[in-house]
Amino acid sequence: MTAGAAYPAHSNRARRVASLLLSMLALAVLLAWAVTMASRGRAVWAGLALPMILAMASLAPWRSQPEGQLAREAVGWRFQPAAAGETATVGELVVAVDLGGWMLLRLRTEGACWRTRDPWLAVSQRDMAGTWHAFRRAVYSPRPSPAGLAAQAPADPPA
Repeated sequence: MTAGAAYPAHSNRARRVASLLLSMLALAVLLAWAVTMASRGRAVWAGLALPMILAMASLAPWRSQPEGQLAREAVGWRFQPAAAGETATVGELVVAVDLGGWMLLRLRTEGACWRTRDPWLAVSQRDMAGTWHAFRRAVYSPRPSPAGLAAQAPADPPA
């Protein structure tokens, strides 16, 4: 593992297509539910579809993934967005899905609330060509303690 090595995090096509398909499926199920409720004379229940559609739109799962650089540091992982003027996010990188050549990662930050969502990053071997294996090793290797191994040694060695 190389501390400070930067790895590209690009929006990939598979994530966009999967997000779009899941969103369309959720919308179709929601519309079918509303039509069924309306046909049964339960207009109040059918009326609940509108707030659900608005809630789904506000979550915006089809929104594009932030692009930038991921770097392993002593305190965790740092994500530096490619867009000018955006600040870096530092936190713990959590693997949500690992399919070998594709990973869905969440950068869990301290103090994140519902307004400041943790970034979700879909990365793939195709996007990271030569650095994929080094990136996977860095993701799965334990983070060293900030003080190092010497600080963890007992004061008096055993006799």
